[in-house]
Amino acid sequence: MIKNILIGVDGSPGSDVARDLAIDLAARLDARLEAVHVVDSRMLEFPLVAPQAGVIGWNPGAVNGLQQALRQRGETLLRDTAAAAEQAGVPLTTSLEFGHPAQVLADIQSRTELVVLGRQGEHAKTAPDITGSTMERFIRRADRPCLVAPAVARPVSKILVGVDGSPSSGRALREAVDLANALKLPLVILTVAEKEADLPRAQQINLEAHCIARAHDCAAAAIPAVGVPAPTVMEKCAETGCDLVVLGSHGHGWIYDKLIGSVAAHVVARGETPVLLVR
Repeated sequence: MIKNILIGVDGSPGSDVARDLAIDLAARLDARLEAVHVVDSRMLEFPLVAPQAGVIGWNPGAVNGLQQALRQRGETLLRDTAAAAEQAGVPLTTSLEFGHPAQVLADIQSRTELVVLGRQGEHAKTAPDITGSTMERFIRRADRPCLVAPAVARPVSKILVGVDGSPSSGRALREAVDLANALKLPLVILTVAEKEADLPRAQQINLEAHCIARAHDCAAAAIPAVGVPAPTVMEKCAETGCDLVVLGSHGHGWIYDKLIGSVAAHVVARGETPVLLVR
């Protein structure tokens, strides 16, 4: 069962949703929560701009001032997060780091069991390429489960896990079963066949997954379906009233326009519920 949760805090609306989701899960799992804010060192690597003269040269004093301002902003965000956690009765520690956010999160993930991030960070509208995004880049480096929060989320009351017989989906199933049992929630096990001819195989995979869940005394329902996998996952999630999707992440590239075949990438990008990615 998850007892340590790490959340990335950057002040964006997506980060706020991730914070609230992480606090709720920590309270329900009796888990420790760590909030991390990473001062993005790339913000200090670009030329400074003077309003009248355009781009100016490197100014150490100005850079030091910017660094101090970014540090103070990070400290404020962490204090706000600590106050929200305290109100919920959740123990929380905070950490302020400097560097490239995705790499820093990858470096420190070993001290947690679950990483919670917003789908879109602080630069999503003004400069989407500056992060690349942090969530996408972190997923490429992640060896811990990562919970990606959408723009809006509600407390988890029912979980859907997608299984396809692959090793990563097997790990996703085990994570989903453990979480459902820890939260005392029902689990929906979904297997999607892309063609009618593939349905018998999907049903067999679904049955095997259901047997595993039941062996762990998990209240699970099994649903095989036919369709395009990613839209079908989102459709069945809505139909069954699930508010968390658990999927295996294969870690192939994570550049959205090249992931036509990646169910996880499409559900993360377009889904309306949080997605727990398990490598």
